[in-house]
Amino acid sequence: MSAAGGLRPAWTLAAVGDVMLERPSAPNPAHDWLQGADVAFANLEAPLTDRGHPADKLIVLRGAPALAPALRAMGLGVVSFAHNHSLDFGIPGLLQTLEVVRAAGVQVIGAGPDLDAALAPMITEHRGVRVAWIGFASTLPPGSAAAAERPGLAPLRVRVRIEADASVIEEQPGTSPYVSTSVNEEDLERAIHTVRRARADAVVVSVHWGVPPGWAAPFQGILADYQQPLAHALIDAGADVILGHHPHTLHGVEIYRGRPICYSLGNFVFHAMAEGRRLTLGRPAPPYRMEAVWVPELEESAVFVLDFEGPQCSGITVHPTVADAAGEQRPASGPQASRILERMRTLCASLGTTCEASGTAGVIKIA
Repeated sequence: MSAAGGLRPAWTLAAVGDVMLERPSAPNPAHDWLQGADVAFANLEAPLTDRGHPADKLIVLRGAPALAPALRAMGLGVVSFAHNHSLDFGIPGLLQTLEVVRAAGVQVIGAGPDLDAALAPMITEHRGVRVAWIGFASTLPPGSAAAAERPGLAPLRVRVRIEADASVIEEQPGTSPYVSTSVNEEDLERAIHTVRRARADAVVVSVHWGVPPGWAAPFQGILADYQQPLAHALIDAGADVILGHHPHTLHGVEIYRGRPICYSLGNFVFHAMAEGRRLTLGRPAPPYRMEAVWVPELEESAVFVLDFEGPQCSGITVHPTVADAAGEQRPASGPQASRILERMRTLCASLGTTCEASGTAGVIKIA
């Protein structure tokens, strides 16, 4: 509360999804939403390093360390580095990324030289409001979770169970099994403790989670089983906002106990997905058909601008964007903007949230 007894002055948080740099991002009007906010957040999707060796995994990403200042030039102030590509060039690549990004004036969450550092909340202050930022990853290649004596990511490991109905398989050989998921109890308790002990007015939690299109059977729905219970548990522990990323496409926003859960912020800059590019697979088996991943929705995204009154988010403005030939999101207009907003309306409605079109933006009001 302010000295006069009212709410602190309003402040804004701009949030976007994955940023994967191979070169500086060309200035464009979408950057104005980041630069005009009190603080802007993204998921840094690739290490910025010239060290280490490529990991033995399906897809490996990297940008040059000299690109770190480009994050600040876009307007970003906080990035998460807790995701499945953070150790694509091993521990040397992870540690160099943390070093060069922080040297460029951008805060990093979700990764560190040990587990305590990876979990440690990072504090910023905006118009008198102290904000704690915490990052986690549920997308964890082997060896990427931080430990007491090992660098890595703040983990929220997920148990996976494969369920198959023998009669369905006999009737339709080749049918995909159902994949059910739940969060590891030890990791969840540690995450809850981390959120509870954060000393700030507001707590923003970033989670790399979910499944991109093409990687899950359509009958499973957009969200994995574990995501909604995990999000609710984090808010019950004291999180005020949850910012999700990894699926590369937009997902809906749920309002739980008056707090927004943005399940997927989509992409913002992804040079490896530029026109004419296709990611090279580093492993030959299984023989995945990668064309199933390249859905049109990959090119359509949004900038989310969250309005706050003191520590409480009072509403979200969704600015639709579309990728240009370089793989960078620019403001959408006309039929493209209408299509993105209609999809957001439908996705939000499935979670009990109203997203109303207002001009070329969507508006989510939070009571």
